Amino acid sequence: RKIQKFLVFYGAPGTGKGTIMNIVSDMFDGYCATFNARALTSSSNAFALEAFRDNPLIGIQQDGDLSKIEDNTQLNSIVSHEAMTINEKYKASYTTRVNCFLFLGSNNPVKITNAKSGIIRRLIDVNPASQKSNPIPAEHYESLMDRIKFEYPAIAKHCLDIYKKLGKHHYDSYRPTEMQYKTDMFFNFVEDGYLLFKKQDSTSLKAAYAMYKTYCDESGAEYRLPMYKFREELKNYFRKFEDVGRDADGRQVRSW
Repeated sequence: RKIQKFLVFYGAPGTGKGTIMNIVSDMFDGYCATFNARALTSSSNAFALEAFRDNPLIGIQQDGDLSKIEDNTQLNSIVSHEAMTINEKYKASYTTRVNCFLFLGSNNPVKITNAKSGIIRRLIDVNPASQKSNPIPAEHYESLMDRIKFEYPAIAKHCLDIYKKLGKHHYDSYRPTEMQYKTDMFFNFVEDGYLLFKKQDSTSLKAAYAMYKTYCDESGAEYRLPMYKFREELKNYFRKFEDVGRDADGRQVRSW
């Protein structure tokens, strides 16, 4: 109820995402609800929070999609356990705090728009190892699932021990870098030019924007930021920004 993170199991079908979430759902029987991640991140669904009206401890969607996020405000507020206004059909709206931890299974990567996206601070992306080369036989799988309830106390203890061993700071400081590689175009641009930026230890806006235009052309990017938006986004990756700076030759340069 206090952890301000949410879990996304991302991977190909048959890698165990549903199995894990079925176990979690069964362990928290009576304290679990289903939700619609796409509705939560839509700008037009007024009743998306109705799924949390009973204030469950666990929210699960086995097959969700966060690859096209219109508005992540509601998702961030739920994960942060902030007070929210909930609209239910045919009822008056009311304000409550949602103390819920979200689990989402998805075959598509989560869309990360920029370096200031709240999702970066809140997402823990879990990539299940593929078992397609050596899958568990169906009969053995059914036998294991029939007996899994006897393991619930051991599973719970193991998870709690790992969390305490790593510490809360370990989770708070986690960043979903692999997911950024998959969906954040600007992050990939900075990574592509990282060695040059590091060697120079500085850059001008015009020089960086010229690199950015070339990168967009070569990568086939569908959308290119205008220079003024590019400047604000690039600030997130450097220690400081100066309206007027000086290059290696001592010449004054705008937007350094």
